[in-house]
Amino acid sequence: MRRRRRAGILIGSEAAAVLTVYGLVTAWLLTLIALAAVTVALAVWCAWRAVRWARTWTHQRHHVTPVRRSLTAARLRPDTVDVVRDGHAVKSVTITWPPEFELIAEDQQRALSAVTSRLAIEAPVAAWKLKGRERSVTLTQSDPPPDLVEWEGRIAEAVEKAGPAELVFGLGKRESKDRPHPVVKASYSESPHLIIAGGSGGGKSGLAAFLMLQELRRGSLLFNLDPKWTSHLWLQGLENVINAHETKHLHMALEWLGRELDRRNKSAYYSAGGTGRVRGSRGPRIVVVCEELNYGMPELKEHWREIRTKEDPKRSPALAGLAALSCAGRAVDMHEWLMAQMLTVESTGVKDSTVRGNAGIKAMVRWELPGWVAACGKHVPMPPPPTTPGRLSVVTAGGVRETQGPWLHLDDEDEEVAEKAVRWAREYAVSGTVAQIPTGRDGIPRELWPASVLGRDPLGISAGQGGPETPRTRTNPGPPPLVTLRRACAEGMLPCSLDAARKAAQRPGFPEVRGWDGPAALYAEVDLRVFQESKVRVLR
Repeated sequence: MRRRRRAGILIGSEAAAVLTVYGLVTAWLLTLIALAAVTVALAVWCAWRAVRWARTWTHQRHHVTPVRRSLTAARLRPDTVDVVRDGHAVKSVTITWPPEFELIAEDQQRALSAVTSRLAIEAPVAAWKLKGRERSVTLTQSDPPPDLVEWEGRIAEAVEKAGPAELVFGLGKRESKDRPHPVVKASYSESPHLIIAGGSGGGKSGLAAFLMLQELRRGSLLFNLDPKWTSHLWLQGLENVINAHETKHLHMALEWLGRELDRRNKSAYYSAGGTGRVRGSRGPRIVVVCEELNYGMPELKEHWREIRTKEDPKRSPALAGLAALSCAGRAVDMHEWLMAQMLTVESTGVKDSTVRGNAGIKAMVRWELPGWVAACGKHVPMPPPPTTPGRLSVVTAGGVRETQGPWLHLDDEDEEVAEKAVRWAREYAVSGTVAQIPTGRDGIPRELWPASVLGRDPLGISAGQGGPETPRTRTNPGPPPLVTLRRACAEGMLPCSLDAARKAAQRPGFPEVRGWDGPAALYAEVDLRVFQESKVRVLR
């Protein structure tokens, strides 16, 4: 307590005791009546305080006491802490200190950090009063993000200016009306992996589509592991996307990713050659989007139990690959995006929180307390659940940032608008650097190749059947796979340089062009291999 208050209590107690003894000696009846009145008043006051304490106990425990303890731990012991709420949302916090307490600039920053970390009040407006005997600050919630954000404008500009390891999530809260809403970003330098969690219909797929567009355009190879089949239909047939939906294909993709991780790590080790730094390219960045983990993980485990033999390890190589990516994928540009309604330990396929803990960037949409705790932990303050469509919270080591993601109209109710948005998204995804999928000896299994790499149009839906068209068989082999000259030289189909292959293509006897990939001519793999065996002298 402050010295004056403590002295007043001591002197008042002593004076009351002396007066009581004097009254009992001189006028005991009047003194007893006065004591009875004081006792009744004190009982009423205590009852009122008890009722008030019971009504504000939750508020004090979850809002006031944590702030007071944080300030005390920072050596900024406050005099009073007043937290004003509107339901679950904190509107303002007022803190006062004794008049003799001096607050320097460093103390002010520590006080701001203590309050924002405890109450999930982001970028508050601080009104300090440090003149005369006043020592107080009032922190008020800043202006929320806009209710609707479109791609055109600041979002498109931010995506263009983003670094190769940055992801743009949307627009955040602004400190005052005269300032624009800041762009919310997160970097792979903060964490190599990402979690997108929240209730059904909260906008997880829409946010993922926005982030996918950024990665595809900058040259990443995307694995869309979607057991639900319908999360990202706009990705069908893109040559820089591997789509896996059936359980066997999901298992095949994760198993290959585990092998690719091992290959890249060993390649990086040997390429260093004792120099202490990795030399050469390890391949394009690989982003593994694991959709609906709660739905697909039980099927993956059951699939391994069915196909496993006595010689196979007990643990599924697909789940081992998923866990290995979370631990060792950062150094070789392999990143996981884990998506689930509630990211429990069981949904990640491991018995501990290793996979979940290695994802340091969390994007939470339409969350509830159990889902928030499962993804972010108990020590990250949970803001009130949003009611605005497209609203999310980006959680990183720097705190919780309320964000409004852009609406791309991919699922617009107007079919014409949605169709136009899908065409734009597909064109944008291949408008930059287009990743080439590895198809060599250690490449991706042929069953996972996109339709464009197989040399045919994407699978359509047969009329009246509601399923994919008849797959290729021995009696229906379909068109042969096509490759460019660049890929043929890189994979050894033509044992020469690219310039030599281009000169040979102008001579008689070279295989005919089967199609075009933009300005690049496409040739059938089988034609090139036959040409290599029979016409090697032409290339010399």
